[in-house]
Amino acid sequence: MTTSALVAASSRPTPPPSMLGLIEPSRSFAPRPAAAADATIVVLGRLLAEAFEALDHDRDGARRSLSRAVALLDVRQSPAEPRREAGDPTPLAPWQAKKALAHIDDHLASTIRIGDLAGLARLSKSYFSRAFKTTFGRSPQRFIVDRRVERAQQVMLTSDEPLCGVALTCGFSDQAHFSRVFRRTVGASPNQWRRARRIAPRPIAYPRPLEA
Repeated sequence: MTTSALVAASSRPTPPPSMLGLIEPSRSFAPRPAAAADATIVVLGRLLAEAFEALDHDRDGARRSLSRAVALLDVRQSPAEPRREAGDPTPLAPWQAKKALAHIDDHLASTIRIGDLAGLARLSKSYFSRAFKTTFGRSPQRFIVDRRVERAQQVMLTSDEPLCGVALTCGFSDQAHFSRVFRRTVGASPNQWRRARRIAPRPIAYPRPLEA
């Protein structure tokens, strides 16, 4: 390159910052993960400096600056919400969960269809099933079975209802089905479970004190 060409190149004006993205896209659009942290540090430093300067002559102003700094730290230190993977359903809204639970408890003795629960929540059947599991940690089918077993336990402890009646009251097809599900869920047969909890320990008989 000739001397005149070098002089001409050096005399060209520097492009404005707004044009740097067109000339050097890799550098202008590179992610800066520490930018937000740096900005927070700058703001904290300014607030603390203002508080220090105002400490002797403007205590209210110093207090305001310190309060803003503390509020900023509280925001920075608050735990972040757990990240939700793309495609994960959101939990049921409180009103949806309340309607679903009420329907389940009111219809334990009869057939409970997932489609009916989804209709109450105004969701599709597949989306409701995923959202229900996100909310309660169990699928609707598993939740209904567990609820029936819990109701059966309550009936067995508070009444002398035979097992065949308990099974029908809690929505099981028959006593055999009830016993199978109960043993798989609880780890003991309904008879064993009921008998173990109905046998109360006898009170210890202490000798009466001798009368004077």
